[in-house]
Amino acid sequence: MSEILAQAVDICRKLIGEKTTPDVSEIDSAITNITYIPMFKDVDQSILKDMLLSLYTTKVDTFQILEGKERRDPWLKAFKAAQSSKWNFWTRYSKYLAEKKSFAPSVISHLDELTDKVLDKLFNPQRDDIIISKKGLVVGQVQSGKTANYTGLVCKAADAGFNLIIVLAGIHNNLRSQTQTRLDEGFLGFDTQNTRAFTLNQTIKMGVGRIPGFDDAIAHSYTTSLDTGDFTKRAANTAGFNFHVPQPIVLVVKKNSSVLKNLRDWLKTHTIDGKIANKSMLLIDDEADNASINTNKADKNPTRINGYIRDIISLFNRSAYVGYTATPFANIFIPLDDSDLFPRDFIINLPAPDNYIGPEKVFGTSIIPDEDDELLPIVNTVDDSDDFVPPKHRKDDDMPSIYDMPQSLKTAIKCFIMTCAIRAARGQEKKHNSMLIHITRFQSWQNHIKDIVEQQFRYYKSEIEANDPAIMEEFHKIFEGDTESYKSYWSTTKEILDSKSFGKIDSQIRLHTWEEVKPFLYPAVQKIEVKSINGSSGDSLTYYENEKNGISVIAIGGDKLSRGLTLEGLSVSYFLRASKMYDTLMQMGRWFGYRPGYVDLCRLFTSNELNEWYRHITLASEELRGEFKYLAETGGTPENYALKVRSHPGQLQITSVTKMRYTHEVKVSWAGRLIETYQLLRGKGDKKHNLVITDNLLSKLGDGKSIDKDYLWTNVSSEVVCDYLMQFKLPKSLTKVPLDHICDYIKELNIDGELTSWSIALMSKGAGEGSTHTFTNGIKVGCFIRNRAEDVSDPNTYYIRKNHIVGNQCDEYIDLDENILSTALEMTLKRKKDAGKEWSKDYAAPDIVRQEYRPKQNPLLLIYPLNPKCSNVLDKSGNVIKGTIQYNATDEPFIGLAISFPGSETNHAISYVVNQVGDFAETEEMFDEYNDNVYAEV
Repeated sequence: MSEILAQAVDICRKLIGEKTTPDVSEIDSAITNITYIPMFKDVDQSILKDMLLSLYTTKVDTFQILEGKERRDPWLKAFKAAQSSKWNFWTRYSKYLAEKKSFAPSVISHLDELTDKVLDKLFNPQRDDIIISKKGLVVGQVQSGKTANYTGLVCKAADAGFNLIIVLAGIHNNLRSQTQTRLDEGFLGFDTQNTRAFTLNQTIKMGVGRIPGFDDAIAHSYTTSLDTGDFTKRAANTAGFNFHVPQPIVLVVKKNSSVLKNLRDWLKTHTIDGKIANKSMLLIDDEADNASINTNKADKNPTRINGYIRDIISLFNRSAYVGYTATPFANIFIPLDDSDLFPRDFIINLPAPDNYIGPEKVFGTSIIPDEDDELLPIVNTVDDSDDFVPPKHRKDDDMPSIYDMPQSLKTAIKCFIMTCAIRAARGQEKKHNSMLIHITRFQSWQNHIKDIVEQQFRYYKSEIEANDPAIMEEFHKIFEGDTESYKSYWSTTKEILDSKSFGKIDSQIRLHTWEEVKPFLYPAVQKIEVKSINGSSGDSLTYYENEKNGISVIAIGGDKLSRGLTLEGLSVSYFLRASKMYDTLMQMGRWFGYRPGYVDLCRLFTSNELNEWYRHITLASEELRGEFKYLAETGGTPENYALKVRSHPGQLQITSVTKMRYTHEVKVSWAGRLIETYQLLRGKGDKKHNLVITDNLLSKLGDGKSIDKDYLWTNVSSEVVCDYLMQFKLPKSLTKVPLDHICDYIKELNIDGELTSWSIALMSKGAGEGSTHTFTNGIKVGCFIRNRAEDVSDPNTYYIRKNHIVGNQCDEYIDLDENILSTALEMTLKRKKDAGKEWSKDYAAPDIVRQEYRPKQNPLLLIYPLNPKCSNVLDKSGNVIKGTIQYNATDEPFIGLAISFPGSETNHAISYVVNQVGDFAETEEMFDEYNDNVYAEV
């Protein structure tokens, strides 16, 4: 957005006023009025209108809350009624978000409501007659604006009377510095690099400090935004203000054991009888799943960082701990006792605004199998990098040369140059641009790869400066030359603009011609720098210092770029670093976030393997969010959710083994869950085996009941079902469906009279609708089409797209009475209405049916014959890859299974020893000292 256009938007918003949802006529009137101002006479009114409509139609879903009922003590409503605060910090911050950050009115309104909810879950900080400690967790999305969120909480907490606010901001200096800068801008209103104590004439105002009319909003800071501005005792004692000043004090500190020990010891000097009684302390733990978790076993002392956090909290009579994270899984495994950091008082799940680019828009997460996910066409598969950076390279291996650079990395660098040029053509030449290259964990390799990337970039730069015809043609092809494996910029933008899902995602994107873009390549390359961001390089990201004109940077790094640190204007990512932990991979996804004016210019270059894993973890995260939603709608507590997550069948890949405090034994429950065999063995013998045992089972069951095109058997014993399941063959990679342990679970619940009487349904697509199969008992069924997932690496496994066998959610209801389903639908509608949600379907929510309406003794086994042709391994042209097994539609089908388990009255979870622990034990914390992922002090 050009500066003139940005100013036009700002003035229109002021003319529209405080309304969050103005109608079109009010927007048109504001636009008409500003056209009388000479500087805006040439503004494109259609673009301006699109931008304002986009701004005022941004939607944010209602957040959901789990809270501990025993410790609930609402106070904020009465506090506000008594006018106990002027709310200066918050009012100033909300104006800043609207006027300077162009936040949509609905987003600010949502933030206002959310921060009120969080504050109300804490305690009245003006009461000095209580001894209290509250703990909670706020769960957002990666790069979704958590810092803006907790800055809002800091403002309101200070307004309400919390007079000491400690923010734990990551494990690296640059992330702590970045967080301090955000709080300088959003809360303090002055540059802490100049002074830490607010004084009317000496502070350099910034951010909210430039909003007039709020002279009473005064706070101080013991820390500064310098890289060296972390807490020290000496700096605190010479800060220019006293610990007991009436104004709020903020500290932004690194999660480092020596820093936290110094802070604890310094705070101890202000105690009386071991306690600080005159301060209400709020501790905000950013990235709360990182380094704060006690990873030691229960019989050992806690890790040092965790122990010091607990010590600091224990020094205050009145304290509140609020963790913020996008990946809460590790926090849920914290023991439930009061001394640790388990969020026993509340967990709040934050939905992102609809203009947020999250994993579901990149990888797809619809849990409804017959719904197609329309994905952003920005992912490019990397399959030529192994010689450049081998997947299992070590720090002492021979490093590559520029001659080893893969074509995919060259293409990625050219894409970044092209993105910078197109953004400049759109009037965004003063915005930051960033490219991420994350391919190795070793610092020495990162620094070496920086040199290689810089050589390649300088080659492109010199050839663009010389207007070399060959290089200019390469960039022309990047811009509008489609190939089998690459979609050009022009085609990507057109596809997004034409998309039903994404056509209105960004009002600022538009198609360009090559002639429009070409002149901007030269100025684009003049601004680009290549940097290695780790502890040994000496390079740093200077966004703050270059805020006025913007910088363009290619950043090579590891953990510093994968946790918390915001890469401003990130558009191109080249990402090959592997991890099988849900939380680690999601945090590494720096490309998630807001991309105003350039979502169509973003590119992700990654491997097939990582693409697969992101699909898995995106679906797993959605499953856990779904369970959170169900518990929120039914009045569940944080403890309830903890038990759910801890017994989730996919828990081993949720977070690192050390954070789970497990080594070999886990507990799993399948109560209320739908289990599906979304991976199948492709070998002819394995396929035949599963078909034969299914045929034998159906023959044993006798005559079934025909329901439309399907068949149903009821009152089948659990012994018959378990005998069948124990014979069924599945890939070892399908760890979420361990059929032997599922049978152990069934037998365990049989003892209490649950899961004893099974329904078995043989599903059919209907004769004449494609391939068919006739079983030996004479039943003829149509085979279902379940397409193979694209870009999967194992040709011997049939990976079913979207991880679903079940094609219609109502399949789960085949054995249930219509009266039960009608009652369940009424309950679904009521729950959704109470939660402020809509339910447009004519059937009940499956999770509600399983949990509450399916009889506890009556699970359902669904059997699906699958068209074998769909399992074929195809290349990008749709041809079967040579050397892989090829099936025709007329061949015998694959058999896929699904089990709909009812909820359980007993809530039994079975324990079993995990054989795959070694596969998952290589966590981010365990790397050696030669890379930047080590926690030097824990």
